[in-house]
Amino acid sequence: MPHTVTIAPRHPWVRRALKQSLFAVGYYHQRLSAAAFPGVAVLCYHGIRTSDDDSIPFSDLHVTKATFERHCRLLANVCDPISLSELRDARLGRELPPRPVIVTFDDGYRGVLDHALPILERYGIPAAVFVSAAPVLDRRHFWFDALCRRQGEAAVLEARALPYHEWRTLMEETASALDETESHRPLTSAELQRLAASHLIEVGAHTMTHPTLALAPVEDQQREISGSRTALERVLGKPVNAFAYPYGNVFEDYTAESVNLVRDARFDLGFTTCESFATVEGDPLQIPRFMMLDTVGDVELAHRLVHSWHAAAS
Repeated sequence: MPHTVTIAPRHPWVRRALKQSLFAVGYYHQRLSAAAFPGVAVLCYHGIRTSDDDSIPFSDLHVTKATFERHCRLLANVCDPISLSELRDARLGRELPPRPVIVTFDDGYRGVLDHALPILERYGIPAAVFVSAAPVLDRRHFWFDALCRRQGEAAVLEARALPYHEWRTLMEETASALDETESHRPLTSAELQRLAASHLIEVGAHTMTHPTLALAPVEDQQREISGSRTALERVLGKPVNAFAYPYGNVFEDYTAESVNLVRDARFDLGFTTCESFATVEGDPLQIPRFMMLDTVGDVELAHRLVHSWHAAAS
């Protein structure tokens, strides 16, 4: 078995076939088993859905159960899944395992409880779930799902670029109450409590209403950030110490001022969507994550863990 392989063919189907072949003969597993990551690979998921539930808004952000199970099998077999608590310990000097991976979820979808948790439990993988508090408390759909169902995905992309108070008006106008029988919806407060009761799950905050923080005045950012911590702690009856920025790109979606407000709200970890391995020496309130889509199967995830993400970091 060669020590390195370069995936050079231009045609996507040729590259896919080559990756599949390398995966089948154990190349990626062999490389991963002998590798040491340059930091922590923090994976950012959103919802987990069934394979027949593909008409939902932004469906690529919602990985199927089958895909997620294959991801977890790969991570459990050849990587070292760790919790946020273990990341905190590493920042205090405790040694990390050679291939640390953290699984995270944004928003707070019901599918994380119904579909993801049983898989996480089967493989013993811890996870963090960053919850946008108001939809859970108010039993409403996330604003972007409600607007997408009415006007399409393009309308959501336009809306998230509006000034904060214009966006809030639109959000209230398009608000949609959830039905507990729906599969694609936010968790309820009771479901969030059930999820948080798992020893594998840490719940973090993701603002109150999921705005673009960079477009909000300071007082509104503060209300969104610190208010989400207070609201979630009231529901869960325990501390909420980690935060994820909505959308998560620095300057475009949040600012240095946002980071200061996260610090002022006494969060000890903050997560972005800037794609890179996370190092223990880096800013604890701007921890990068790799976005996970349903188009990323276990073969592609293995390839990225062995090759692509390392190349991007160099």
